[in-house]
Amino acid sequence: MRIRIEYIIILLIMLSCNTDNEFSPENLEDVLSLSVENNGAVADGVEEIEVIANFPLDFSTEADGVVDFTIFRETSESRSQNIALIQEDGSQRRQSSIMINNTKADSLLVEATISVNGILISEDVTINFSRAFLEEINITSSALTIRPGSFNEIEITTELLRDSGVVSLNSIAETVVVDTLGQSRGIFNGYKNNSNAEGQIVNNFTLGNDDYQGRLFVIATATGINNEMQTDTLTIFSQNE
Repeated sequence: MRIRIEYIIILLIMLSCNTDNEFSPENLEDVLSLSVENNGAVADGVEEIEVIANFPLDFSTEADGVVDFTIFRETSESRSQNIALIQEDGSQRRQSSIMINNTKADSLLVEATISVNGILISEDVTINFSRAFLEEINITSSALTIRPGSFNEIEITTELLRDSGVVSLNSIAETVVVDTLGQSRGIFNGYKNNSNAEGQIVNNFTLGNDDYQGRLFVIATATGINNEMQTDTLTIFSQNE
């Protein structure tokens, strides 16, 4: 009887060791892998890249059954997504995923973390957003008249437009003000040529000491996809009230 009890104790110890080994870091190295769909999507705030966490079919985490995704932007963003069994085209797979969009043409690091028997396992991947070019340019002004020889300002807004979403942050457009002979007139205070998050470039314009009177042409130009030049012109008038 004593031999049998000792045998059972040894057997339990061996089983316990096997269970522990099952959850050792070495045995969990390949339990999580990441893949990416639509990498290189345009950074228009609409088009998305999908980051997918893939698992073996017989895999399960602890009670929560989730993947914690972290997107490393200027301000990091965290999301938790459930792990699900997906059936598609006659095959099965176990996965969790997130959809990510961006308004800046750059690369983002995405990390996925799971917990298995108290062990944290992480994988990361870099995704890339390409520039969302403008399809149309539009220029407007807060007033259509401006006083010559005065430092009174008007606000000139250059809009870079797309059919879907917005142009990428910091897209470039140049704005000039010329007279009927093509000569530059006036000055921009704190001239800007890069777009904000709404695809706009806002400048303050004044004639200052320039006493020119007559028609002025506000011209905005930017390069679109395939290096196609986009331009728009607004006519304003320099005149005394």
